[in-house]
Amino acid sequence: MFGLAPTSLLSFFSRPQHETPSDDDLQNAALLSAIDRSALLIELDLAGQILTANDNFLQTFGYTLAELQGQHHRKLVAPEYATSSEYQQLWQDLKAGKYRSGEFQRVAQDGSAVLLQASYNPVFDEQGQPVKVLKIATDISQQLIEREEETRLRNMIENLPLNIMFADRDLIIRYVNPTSLRTFQKIKHLLPVAVDQIVGSSIGLFHQDPSHQARLLSNPQNLPLKTQFQLGQETIELNVSAIYDQAGKYIGPMASWQITTEQAQIRGQIGSLAEVGHTVAENVGEMAAAIEEIGARISRNAELAQETDEEVVSAGTSIRQLSDCSQEIDGIVLAIRELAEQTNLLALNATIEAARAGEAGRSFAVVASEVKSLATSTSGATKDIADRVARIRQNINSVVTANDHITSSVAEVNLNTNTVASAIEEQGAIIHGMKATADHLVQLAEELKKL
Repeated sequence: MFGLAPTSLLSFFSRPQHETPSDDDLQNAALLSAIDRSALLIELDLAGQILTANDNFLQTFGYTLAELQGQHHRKLVAPEYATSSEYQQLWQDLKAGKYRSGEFQRVAQDGSAVLLQASYNPVFDEQGQPVKVLKIATDISQQLIEREEETRLRNMIENLPLNIMFADRDLIIRYVNPTSLRTFQKIKHLLPVAVDQIVGSSIGLFHQDPSHQARLLSNPQNLPLKTQFQLGQETIELNVSAIYDQAGKYIGPMASWQITTEQAQIRGQIGSLAEVGHTVAENVGEMAAAIEEIGARISRNAELAQETDEEVVSAGTSIRQLSDCSQEIDGIVLAIRELAEQTNLLALNATIEAARAGEAGRSFAVVASEVKSLATSTSGATKDIADRVARIRQNINSVVTANDHITSSVAEVNLNTNTVASAIEEQGAIIHGMKATADHLVQLAEELKKL
């Protein structure tokens, strides 16, 4: 991996101390020093025991050399992997002198994952037998993080309920997510190519003027871009954004798209709905004004009915007082009649006595006759008064009865007026509610237009 054979690493340290280093030894030492500075090195025996490790390795895994020396290599792997057949096969291969390389995930002291690009290099003795293993590794954990992030983003895009496409700078479609594929299947009869041929085709195949689209999308300064186009009877809404690499270089457009045919139709219906809402609001407003006017008139009628009721009650009181007075007059007339009858009786007795007296009682008889005549006239007058009072009382009773009917009718009118007024008030509240609903409908339609 680094241009240094496994045996040459050992040869420098296995030479006798009294020998003068050769040029090859010095070159190997320089190479080993370079590797030691840049790579992670760990030395293990064939049983998997850790013999030594360089500073790069110790710093990466968070151990001191004393904490690792004498420990088995499984200390650096996940427990489930340490018991796996794959891990057992690794050590069987190393004991057999087989070289192994690749990406290996290990575990640091704090439990975090460490991804290594590593080679396990068996070290052989002079007889060609493996005696230990030198592991040379590079920490690529950042690549693991980037891969996980890439996987996360890819899974997110794969599972998005949106139609997503990526194209390169030449506007060749390089990726279409599953949602797009499902949507394409629904409109495949409108596509110029088969659904399975979309990836690898130019993004211009969806446009009536591919050259215009190419000029537009090849320049990131034109992005982001939102547009609509027709594909057969379908309306497609397209949102295009620029994608850049880590160096900030434009690498192509990303397009999210959706079929908006139904939405366009709905927008038209929403416009009609808004117009209807305006009309309803105007009509309801006029109706509310009319209801308010009727309510005002009903309220005035209720006031008049109340005033009439009060006047009828007052008239009834006066009529009843008049009835009481007529009864009193009737009593007085009756007393006068009785007095006249008594006077008439006295006059009759006086006439009889005057007749008995003869000539001496003639003048008294004249007076008695006059008294009798006056009593008779008084009796006739009182009878006439009594008859008139009786007729007045009869009329008063009729008026009282009629007044009672009027009072009852006025009360019923008053009740009905109040009921109608209450109904008008409720109707007004309903009308106002209808107007508020119509206004809200108009507002909602306006908001939906903006979507």
